[in-house]
Amino acid sequence: MFYLACRCSQLIVATIPAHDEAQFLEMAVGTLLQETSALGDDYCIVIAEDGSTDGSDEIAERLARSNPHIIHVHADRKLGRGLALKNAWKKVNGDIYAFVDCDLATDMKYYPQLIGAIRNGYDLATGSRYMKGASVQRPALRGLVSRMYNLLIRAVFRTHVQDHQLGFKAFSKKVVDDLLSRCTSADWFWDTEIIVRSVREGYKLAEFPVEWIEKRGTRTPLKRLANDIYIHGKGFLKLCAER
Repeated sequence: MFYLACRCSQLIVATIPAHDEAQFLEMAVGTLLQETSALGDDYCIVIAEDGSTDGSDEIAERLARSNPHIIHVHADRKLGRGLALKNAWKKVNGDIYAFVDCDLATDMKYYPQLIGAIRNGYDLATGSRYMKGASVQRPALRGLVSRMYNLLIRAVFRTHVQDHQLGFKAFSKKVVDDLLSRCTSADWFWDTEIIVRSVREGYKLAEFPVEWIEKRGTRTPLKRLANDIYIHGKGFLKLCAER
């Protein structure tokens, strides 16, 4: 397990899950490093590099060698976002755990608010593309499917959360210690699962509107959309079976 010497304040574990993210990774790490260092607490930047084949692992290793605040956690094969985060966070002993998507689709001006929610006593904080005041630029079909999915999750699990899927979340140490091992999703459904489990356990949750811009193209390939529907549908049915 990784520790930073001289712990005099809370340790923020700011994480980027990365599978084949060579085009975004260096800029994302630099931005996260700048934003987290400005918050005034101890911190580390964790690259949860997930079996990449496009050179992301080499970029991550180089960045880790260049700065003692950067930690590269490598997986030899693709684990999926949920399992990659679980694998990384088991190796770092922190007080606040956060992750942002590598493409930084969520405007990072909201990052202090994300961390601040945990500092102020919330157990889980998440940005939202669908609350009043949010601004979203994404393909219309993908946005429609996402809204329908979130409506279904709210109706079935009574979470009252508008956006379960956004890759812009932070957690208290208590939530990570209690729920990380109990979340079984290895993939994108992990975001939904940890919110549902947090609500079931009575943890205090904060959701706030953000500005979000699609960085991976103005069209949604049907194959990608079908795969997302399959992943989330499978996770949804599995979680329903526990009720």
